[in-house]
Amino acid sequence: MDAHPGAGNLDKCTRRTPLTSKACGRALAAAVKVATGTARRLRKRDPEYADLLYGAALLTAGEMQEMLTRLRDPIPCYGLSDAPQPPPPLRAEAQEICAEAADITKSTWRIFLAQVER
Repeated sequence: MDAHPGAGNLDKCTRRTPLTSKACGRALAAAVKVATGTARRLRKRDPEYADLLYGAALLTAGEMQEMLTRLRDPIPCYGLSDAPQPPPPLRAEAQEICAEAADITKSTWRIFLAQVER
């Protein structure tokens, strides 16, 4: 996590965090980078048996990557995309969708940490 210090800052993403909060986006992206990098190292450590030994952590890292993609498209959540923000009539709904996706990513991050720290 030292290479991606923002990964420990997922508290920047709350239900009230605005869609344009790049701090939240950076924290989410950093957590995904840590999970992805860790999965890569686990596969490299024991390529033949990585799925058996680290399957849960590898699966969770993959889920985090998928969540980051969902936070980028189709709604540009937390500065993760350069796409324009939704128009005002749809902004409240977009805010709720982004907050829910961020909550799922944060929960998945905690699961990932529990799997790799044991």
